[in-house]
Formats: sequence, C-alpha cells, structure tokens
Amino acid sequence: MPYPEQKILCRKIIVNGVVQGVGFRPFVYHCAKNNRLCGYVMNLGSCVEIVVEGTRENINQFLSDLVKKKPEPSQIERIIATSCKHSGFTDFLILESKTEAGHGSIIAPDTAICQHCILDIFELENRRYNYPFTGCTSCGPRYSILRSFPFDRKSTSMSDFVLCNICNTEYTNPCDRRFNSQTICCPECGPDYSLVDNSGKTIAEKGEAIRLGAELIDDGSIIALKGYGGFHLLCDASQDQPIRVLRKALMRPVKPFAVMAKDLEAASSIANISPQEINFMSSRKNPVVVVDKKNKFPLSSLISPELHNVGIMLPYSGVHHLLFNSTRASVFVMTSANTPGYPVIIDNRAALNHLNEIADYFLLHNYTIVNRIDDSVVRFVNSEPAFIRRSRGYVPKAVKLPFYLESSIGVGAESDTTIALVKDDKAYLSQHVGNMKHLQTTKFHEEVITKLENLTGIRPVYWGHDMNPGFNSTQFALEKCSGLATPVQHHHAHIVSLMADNDLEADARIVGIALDGSGYGDNGNVWGGEILESTYSEYSRAAHLMEQPMAGGDLAVYYPSRMLFGILHGMLEERELENIPFYLKYGEKERSIVLSQLERGINVVHTSSAGRVLDAAAALLGICQYRRYQGEPAMKLESAARKSNLNIELPFVCKKGVMDTAQLLYDLYCISDRYSANDLAYAVEDALACGIAKLAVSCAKKKKMDVVGLTGGVAYNGHIVSKIAANIKDSDLDLILHRNIPCGDGGISLGQAVVAGIRAKE
Repeated sequence: MPYPEQKILCRKIIVNGVVQGVGFRPFVYHCAKNNRLCGYVMNLGSCVEIVVEGTRENINQFLSDLVKKKPEPSQIERIIATSCKHSGFTDFLILESKTEAGHGSIIAPDTAICQHCILDIFELENRRYNYPFTGCTSCGPRYSILRSFPFDRKSTSMSDFVLCNICNTEYTNPCDRRFNSQTICCPECGPDYSLVDNSGKTIAEKGEAIRLGAELIDDGSIIALKGYGGFHLLCDASQDQPIRVLRKALMRPVKPFAVMAKDLEAASSIANISPQEINFMSSRKNPVVVVDKKNKFPLSSLISPELHNVGIMLPYSGVHHLLFNSTRASVFVMTSANTPGYPVIIDNRAALNHLNEIADYFLLHNYTIVNRIDDSVVRFVNSEPAFIRRSRGYVPKAVKLPFYLESSIGVGAESDTTIALVKDDKAYLSQHVGNMKHLQTTKFHEEVITKLENLTGIRPVYWGHDMNPGFNSTQFALEKCSGLATPVQHHHAHIVSLMADNDLEADARIVGIALDGSGYGDNGNVWGGEILESTYSEYSRAAHLMEQPMAGGDLAVYYPSRMLFGILHGMLEERELENIPFYLKYGEKERSIVLSQLERGINVVHTSSAGRVLDAAAALLGICQYRRYQGEPAMKLESAARKSNLNIELPFVCKKGVMDTAQLLYDLYCISDRYSANDLAYAVEDALACGIAKLAVSCAKKKKMDVVGLTGGVAYNGHIVSKIAANIKDSDLDLILHRNIPCGDGGISLGQAVVAGIRAKE
C-alpha cells in the first residue's frame, strides 16, 4: 500500500556473504512484505541487491530483520545501505538475476536434508512420499550441482529437469516453503534412482530401487551409491563377509572405514559420544566425527582394526533415510568409492567401469554432479574440534582473515592437497583434492582451481607453493604463475595457516610447533619435528628433534623397523641390533643391507620427523611393523597408549635446542621387556610431548614471546596435544590450536597463499 509522499524513503542495499542457495531472496521478500515495503530483490552473483521504499521506521526494522532473522545456512558479512532516488514502486518483487563481475558472495555448501523435508518423505499422503530428492530453500545439494553464478536453476545441473505444473506453482507461491527454491522437484519432474547390477542391467527403478537395494544390503551385498558429491560403497556394518570382500577389492586391508548410523541412538550404541561431538555429528553440515568406540564394540571388528576410535556420520540425504527405513541394519559401512589419493568417482559410466568388480549392485541417480566433494572429517582433540578433512558441508564457505591481501593462491602440498584462493580479507579453501602423485589427481587439482576462480571471481597474481622441487603442485605453480611464485617452507606454511586460523594480526610473532611426517627443510633434509620462531612472512628454526637417518629413504616410511635401526644404530652394538624384533620384506638379508647402509652412509637421508619417531616406537613395541595406510603406526601407538593403566616416567634429553630422540628410543628399548606395550606406548608419547613442550617454552621465554602454536599431522594425537597443552599452560604461556582449518596438509594451501600475499605487500 503506497504511503503519503512525504514519508517515503528509498534505500539501495547490497548484501555480501553466503547469500546464494540459502533461500535468501524469498526471505528478503517476506521481510519486505512484513514491513510494508515496496521495491525488489535481485541476485547479482557477486552479491544480493535490494531496493526498498517505505517509512524510515519500516526500513530500519527491515534492516534489523535481515540480520536477526536470516535463514539458518546463510551468513551475512556486510550490508551497505545508501539513499537512492524514489521510483514509486507499488509492490515488492523478486527480479530475474543478473551476473556481475567481482567477488563478495559465495554459494552455500551442500546441506543435510531438513526435518520438514524428511517429514514430507515419510508422510503417506504427501506427493513427495518416498521421494529421495525432496528439498527446499534451506537444504540439499548446492555447491556440488553449481555450474556458474548466480545460483539459479539454469546455472545448476537441475536445469536438465523441467518443472511440472504443481512444482512451478510451489516455486512461484510466496506462501510456500519451496517458493523460489532452485532445486525444487518431485517424482513427476525430477531425477530418480535406478538399481542396476554390476553388468549394467537395470533391476528396479524409483522407490522400488531403493527398497530392493536395502534388502540386498541385509543379504550381505555391497552397494555403490551415488550421492551428493560422488559415489560411496556401503554394506551392513555388522557383517564380516561383505567388509572382508570390500577390503580385498579396494586393497585396503586395515585402513579404517567410516560408518553411517541410522540416528543418534544407533551411533551411541557403538561409541561414547560427548555432547560436543553430538552437536557436530547432528549439525546440518553432517561431518564424519571420529569418536571413541565402546569397550564392547557391537559391529564388525574389521571396520577399524586395532584402533580405539571410529568415524561416524548420520544420514544427510533423502536416499540415506529411505535406505535405513527399509533395512534391518542400523549402521552401514560408508566409504568413498575411490582408491585412496584419487578423486572420488562422480559419473555413472565411470562407476560401472571401475567398481563392477567391487560392488554387487549400483544405486544410480540421473542428475549430473558438477563438483565432486568428499565427506568432511572432524576429531575432537583436547576438547576442541580438529578438522582432518574440510569438505562437504563447509566448502566453499570463506574463512575470514584478520588483514587484507591482494589476490593470491596456495596450490597445496603433495598429499591431502587442497587449494586456497585469497583476496582482501577472505580465503576460500577447496574441497579435498587428494594425492598429487597421481595423474588423475593433478588433473582434478587444475579443474578445482579453475572452478574456484570462476566461483569467487579471484584471479591470483601471487602464487605460493611448497619448497620441494619434486612436488607436482610445485611444478604446476611454476608453470602457471608467470614468474610471481613464492616458495614456502612446508612447516612455516603449517604455522601461518594456524596463525590465520586464530585471527592473529599481521605483525604477530609466535613460537610455532609443527609436528608431522615430512617436509622439505632449508638444509635439504626432511623436517618434521620443528619449533619455529615465526611471523606471517619469515621464520627461523629455533629448535627441533634430532635428525635421524632413514635407511632407504621413503622405504623407512613403510617399514618402521628401518627407522628404528637408524635411530638406535649409534646407541647399540651390532649384536644388540640383531636381537631387536623387526619386520622387513626380505627378512635377515634385508636387515644386513640396512645396517650396512647405515654404517657406510649410503642411500640414507636424515629427518627430524616426529611421525617417524612414533613409527619407530610402534615397531620397537611390536604394535605396527608395516605401514599400510598413512599414519597407521602412530595411530595404533596412540590406541595402544589409551589402554595404559601404569604411569612410567621415561626420561628425555634436550640440549642446545635439540631433543635427543635416539636417547629416548634407547631408554624405551632398555625397559621394553619390563612393561606392557600399552604402558610403554603411553610413556614414549608422554616423554616426546614433554620434550617438545620444553623446547618451545625455552624458545618463547628467551624471545619474550607469549603465544605458542601447535600444528601438523601429529596434532591429531589427543594424548600428545593434551600433554603439550598442559606444559604450555603451566609455563604461563598461551597455546593456540586450529579451529576451522585442518592441522594436517589440508591446511597447507592457506599458509602458502597468505605467505605469498604478505611477502608481495612487503
């Protein structure tokens, strides 16, 4: 209703943030109507533009409502309101989107199906009864289906499905929950599932496909399921036989599988879950949460062998809920359908070609996955969430930086690679990419960069890459960057990522502890147990673990006995070394060669890696003699330590900024026949943590710094982190840990991008 002329004001409002794919325009429409305003809302791709006309009081209330009542998945980062010329609008409209260059808005991540849509699926009289693609403005796939901005149906893979009359009525009805929902569909006009066998023959379609698929899971079959961001392989988590077959086919004999529980009750029956872990697990982001198993674990022992924990997620799509509704199983094994390090499979034909000897049946849907994306993984360490993988549910949401930078990119490390694009005070991290040693992954890496550039509008000028010249990510950066490339030391990148993750100002200085498996060091050796005095642009090596010989180089990563021989070679007589229990592929003959290599210094590299020390301890204690997946020896050492019930104080020696890990392992060896492996595992972790903390505290006190940071893959070890944290606190220093970015190599790209941008400013 028009107002008297003298009372009408006109405001143009620009909203930046996560306002794409979250029902923001329908929300704005209702806010305007409720406040008796006329005008329009329009998606510009880089932002949302709103023009309102009405009284000052109503416009102010409208602006307040935008912030206080915004849709749950949205995030408003900035609102700019300016006066504009009165146009005499008589209604409020949602106008057709326009594309505008620049960045400032980003698509929402894929979001778990909401409770309203779950009710629709299971309501017998509802026209979407048993329909797995039921969604609305606040839930469902977003990033995984987006081809280009702005987020309109025609810009997504849902454009392949023309709306039926009823869906179109819902789409245009302001009073409907699906008003202006870009992914709206139903059984009459939307995608659907079909069940095919591993020869490609169709067995069933639509609802019958899901119902029959559930029965096959009960019967012990392995199903390849196409979901939001790619394919999963699933089977009944209580049955040994399909899991055994799955392990053999995937060549993953012991690497832990994630599971999906029907609901929190089912999850709580297999694990001890804290309230914090429940909040993460049941959030709309639905990550896999790594939690402690119950002592009497009711599922197959093949799921996470010899580990104290298991990764659990809850259903996040319609098809998950429908499968559980039709099966006797309350927990599924749910693992990505790809070889570790390779991109997840997203195409039906590729799935049938590559998985036909693994899966018995396939549940395939017929819409295109544009952006493949893995499940996110979180573990609580020292009572705080630590991201192991930041992907579905979080990507491509921006991370806010505490300063402004020009357009920069970090291309990631070699394994667990991600991409980071930075501009102004925002960093956009990609989904998990994988291991850059594989050709398919390098192609995916380049594809992700192109897509992320297009989505954000960022064209990087400054490129950050690892110092290691042999990394494919390094070679890629050098080929693409037109000479504006910055080599970033691996552990400095870890620490810078940590600093940015904790909103430290541009001039901040910290003592950074970086503990992991490996990183190219300034001296040409392999680093991995580092205490660096660090700023955003520079660092110096203040202290470190003793550098130890790795006989055979990377072979020592897979055969921890090689690392153990290297560490103890100078501490024990040859006769004593020959009595150490070991595992090498070629037995006694290989041991003689290893000892000869160490004696003569042939084919030996040196490392300060904390990960390798933990591996060697695991080998000495007979806990793990061969590494079959990344981190296996250290993870099993941690699980063994969790069973300890005796406090053994193992001494440690730190001299001139170096912790003597040879002495540590020698002392462990000397008492290895007096105590249980579990008690000794706890003791060696404890001593290592105390020694590292002592080095960091000494450095901080000497340099008059009051902040210590802890990062790297070893920062997922709950015992080591809590011990370091306690020692840092006892020394009246502040400890920072990661909050939103992975501790491991998934966070390296952010550190690289920030260093490149900071050094460019300097």
